[in-house]
Amino acid sequence: PTGSSTPSATADPDVDPALAPFYTQRLNWASCGGSYQCAQLTVPLDYKQPTGETIKLSVIRLKSSRGGTHLGSLFINPGGPGSSAVDFARGARSVFPEEVLAAYDVVAFDPRGVQRSEPVTCLTDPQLDTFLSIDATPDDPAEVAQLDTAFKQLAQGCEQRSGKVLAHISTEETARDMDVLRGAIGEKKLDYFGFSYGTLLGATYADLFPTKVDRMVLDGAVDPALDQVALQHGQAKGFEMALRRFVENCDQQSDCPLPDGTQAGLDRIQQFFDE
Repeated sequence: PTGSSTPSATADPDVDPALAPFYTQRLNWASCGGSYQCAQLTVPLDYKQPTGETIKLSVIRLKSSRGGTHLGSLFINPGGPGSSAVDFARGARSVFPEEVLAAYDVVAFDPRGVQRSEPVTCLTDPQLDTFLSIDATPDDPAEVAQLDTAFKQLAQGCEQRSGKVLAHISTEETARDMDVLRGAIGEKKLDYFGFSYGTLLGATYADLFPTKVDRMVLDGAVDPALDQVALQHGQAKGFEMALRRFVENCDQQSDCPLPDGTQAGLDRIQQFFDE
């Protein structure tokens, strides 16, 4: 894979020779609004078959203001999974302090299957409206069956509409894509800031490429040992705790619109959702 801009990386002795063309590809950066530059990164569809089909990922960077010592590139990911890192990067000035923006080029890419990077499409707009209208907290067997059918239809839609890409969307493959991008922009090691699910992506990268990790911040770390039920339960408990603290704080304010008392406030919020 090649482009037509300035040279990026040189051959890395730690890289599988079959993957070397991806690591040494030239990224064709172009202005894409304000101080941002965008490019397309070519990666293997299947890392087990590096000479096979390829896909393109959407990449964005915000060049550092160079107000101090330049530390290289800071890769960022907002989590999800499924959130657009490109869109997140466009708000970098509201997320990171000037000291960080002065020292780093902020770099992000939409993970494979997301937004601008071979996006997975599962439902038509009308089908999605129907799916979102289904009660996600079933109270009886009929509602359970309806929700189960809806999720099966969603999975079938993903398979039918997303073809070859769907089987190659995983945290590991996204981490490998991130290492290709690291090499393609000429960084010897990865500086990374991941939020929420982005922490799992960062941890996976560190496990796969331990010698390539430099500075890494994992904010709101996801425990990779948890299954989905345990993960959702823990997240729900966190939301409940945050809501209770919000109501407790509101109760202390003279202009709080909720009834007096924490439990009364929580009951009013529950009533609002029930209505």
